[in-house]
Amino acid sequence: MENNQRSESAFETVVPDRDPDRPMAMTWDRYSDQALREWYSLLSRSPEEDEVQRFLELHPAMIPGGSGDVGPGGHHGSDMGAVFRRPKLIGAGRSFEPDFMWVTRSSGLITPILIEIEKPSKRWFRKDGRPTSEFTEARDQLNDWRSWFRRDGNQALFRETFLLLGEKYRNRPLEPQFVLIYGRESEFKMGGGHSNPDALRYKRDQQRGESEYFMTFDALRPRYDHSISMTLTMTAQGPKIHAFSPVYGTGTNTGPRALRLSDAEAAFSRSVMMTEARREYLKKRWDYWRNFEQQERPASSRIRTRRTGIE
Repeated sequence: MENNQRSESAFETVVPDRDPDRPMAMTWDRYSDQALREWYSLLSRSPEEDEVQRFLELHPAMIPGGSGDVGPGGHHGSDMGAVFRRPKLIGAGRSFEPDFMWVTRSSGLITPILIEIEKPSKRWFRKDGRPTSEFTEARDQLNDWRSWFRRDGNQALFRETFLLLGEKYRNRPLEPQFVLIYGRESEFKMGGGHSNPDALRYKRDQQRGESEYFMTFDALRPRYDHSISMTLTMTAQGPKIHAFSPVYGTGTNTGPRALRLSDAEAAFSRSVMMTEARREYLKKRWDYWRNFEQQERPASSRIRTRRTGIE
């Protein structure tokens, strides 16, 4: 009996809230269907770039690149499941501001995923098959970002600014990837304004440079492995949460994120497709896990284990 008691006292098990009556997030299938309906409704209205930006900021699960789906690394995901909105690349040379950026990790790499979006109605090619000036200018921004990372000192500045958690990753090589989201898939189908759309699709793909990816707005859809992601704004005072994925949930690993990002009340209020009861519940759980993380750690002879699960 004494041995069992000693064994039990050597562990501290942390568990998520399992109250069946807690306000629940909508199911993933329902969210995915609703988000896609709203997305295609938006695209059908030929929106301006800022309208698309605002939509994606509230639906980070639709932004590609957060879980190894772009580039050679990133299979460990991004710090805190976070995508930055309009981060500023400031250092030697000119400064730049991608529309979005994930910073993902794998066992041997840190992989920033920098994303440029344009007004969806812009076309890739003119009727004579030459690239449009809008496409050429958009693609050239990827070259600007690549050049920024190659300037002396800029990678060190990037690490200091955008690597939020996990000291062990700080010295791993950076291998940035560059994504252009541009135009509509209809341009590369019969009736899209080109006599040989397949040939132009091939030509478009041959335009890609090193570590570059092209996709149309039609290719975007919610990714389940981005389901508990969030959108951050990097400010002079550090990262601030802009919004949470509509199906976001807290859990036993929320504490370190809550300590790093502090108050989330405004972000939960800004998040969409959540009931008011769900928002209030998540605000309380966010504060609970932040306060829990601030408590004195168990004695060194005890081992803290955390059970997984989304609240």
